[in-house]
Amino acid sequence: MKLLNQSTVLNMIRLKEPISRAEIAKLTKLTPPTISSLVAELIEKNLIVEEQSTSATSGGRKPILLRINYSAYYIIGVYAAAEVIRVILTTMDGKIVTDFSKDITELPTKTEFMSMMIECIHYVLQTAHIERELILGIGIAMHGLVDSEQGLAIFSPHLHLENIPLKERIEKEFNIPVIVENDVRALAIAESWFGQGKGVSDFICLSVGRGIGSGIFINSEIYKSTFYTAGEVGHTILDVNGPLCECGNNGCLEAYASEVAILNKAKEELKNHQDTILTEWLKDNSTELSLNMVYKAAKKGDPFAISLLEKAGQSLGLAAANMINILKPSKIIVEGGIFEVGDFVLSQLKKRIEKYTFKSSHEEIKVVCSELGKTGMVLGAVTLVLKKLFKA
Repeated sequence: MKLLNQSTVLNMIRLKEPISRAEIAKLTKLTPPTISSLVAELIEKNLIVEEQSTSATSGGRKPILLRINYSAYYIIGVYAAAEVIRVILTTMDGKIVTDFSKDITELPTKTEFMSMMIECIHYVLQTAHIERELILGIGIAMHGLVDSEQGLAIFSPHLHLENIPLKERIEKEFNIPVIVENDVRALAIAESWFGQGKGVSDFICLSVGRGIGSGIFINSEIYKSTFYTAGEVGHTILDVNGPLCECGNNGCLEAYASEVAILNKAKEELKNHQDTILTEWLKDNSTELSLNMVYKAAKKGDPFAISLLEKAGQSLGLAAANMINILKPSKIIVEGGIFEVGDFVLSQLKKRIEKYTFKSSHEEIKVVCSELGKTGMVLGAVTLVLKKLFKA
């Protein structure tokens, strides 16, 4: 109960700072003596600091106000994907102190993958010269199916790995508490604290990269489901006779609109579009077609490249419309490189949402691009620890 009350007071200060002891007592319904005792302990732990108010109360005295001491402790965030492991060290307000990434160039074994992650965390700790006692926790945002209660990566489709004991292994190595979550759910949590989801109780975060996933916020809480696998919108079916997906099924959204799907479609149809600028760029055979080339061609107004992105946007729009019809969020936050190329994908996504959602006249569902971008994933890993600290 005492720890819970400490977290309640800490979170109230975070939300309302600077704030007086009397105001905290009024808002939390805890007694003034209890507040004084809790605040004294939090000051002793260096988690909060006092400051003099600039304005006086009715009695003429200037009250002592409280703030969070964000630089007192640190958090490690890890983003683990099929192509990269990124580790950051931040202060308690999410400000990045150290940032390190290691590319994954070929598929690792489970042991190799864990060794790479441990090596990256050690590197960040050594580079930052931070005492281990000042690290509050390690958050891990992992791609694929994740059991957040057990801290287990159940299945990582792009790494072709199963049952990776992330929490157990990392806690044993560093003796620091570890929290594990799916990467897109972590992104949604980061959006709720630092991004476009701040102050929004119901929203969906749609992330498009090598795969496609979503984080669902309902009543200001991330939705996980009993099986910790909610939000796998990338494996909803658009056409049972469609292209084969990495998951083994046919016609998944991921097989139509992921970065891999767009590039595969470009390679497959290029021979039928000799007038595209891409043919000119590839004529000496010294370069292989890349997604960035498709993006660059689209920016230059190439009809073939634009059509590839617009079709991906239409597929994403259908999936988003279906999610909206079921969940009715007030906002859709989209994240991914394909949304940064121009309006090709987003405009088609919005058109499909407008056409295929069933809504009343008073409903307004905003579609916005994430301002956090890929940093949102690793920042989400940090936010997992912050949520536990503040019990928010």
